[in-house]
Amino acid sequence: MTDLPTHSRVPTTALNAAKDSLFKLVLVGVDGSEGAHRATGWVARLARATDAEVIAAHVLTYSREFGRDLTLDTLRTWRRELERDLAGTWTEPLRDAAVRHRTVLTEAASPAGGLVEIAEREGVDLLVVGAKGHGNLAGLVLGGVSYRLAHHANQPVVIVPASWSPPPDTQHS
Repeated sequence: MTDLPTHSRVPTTALNAAKDSLFKLVLVGVDGSEGAHRATGWVARLARATDAEVIAAHVLTYSREFGRDLTLDTLRTWRRELERDLAGTWTEPLRDAAVRHRTVLTEAASPAGGLVEIAEREGVDLLVVGAKGHGNLAGLVLGGVSYRLAHHANQPVVIVPASWSPPPDTQHS
């Protein structure tokens, strides 16, 4: 501790703690839903405060999205639209907060499985998803992504609740 400045207005260790955060790389699951938008807003605030990089990921599932590729009219067009949404409106809170981020579009059997695979491959420190806002049994059935992540991910998982919104004084900062 001898190398700490003797005249500082804030504790130097607090400054170092923010820059040497446990969360250097954060993965947020996005799908265009209100829950994903809340999660992305929460991550933007966290990343801005800790200088973390964010990966915004969408998982294409075999059972639902791949069926769209079967007709000639929709062949690959919807994938370009997804990529545009992923790079555009779905990650807008990250750009608004001037947060370093990148996007990933991947294929997997389930959204939770795909997010776990990305988390492992990229070595992320934290996974974040938005809650769907369902309760009890409906939450287990319809909110299965957050449930599965909480039980299968090797990283800490943050589930941003349906009731969360940024404090009024920080919504545009």
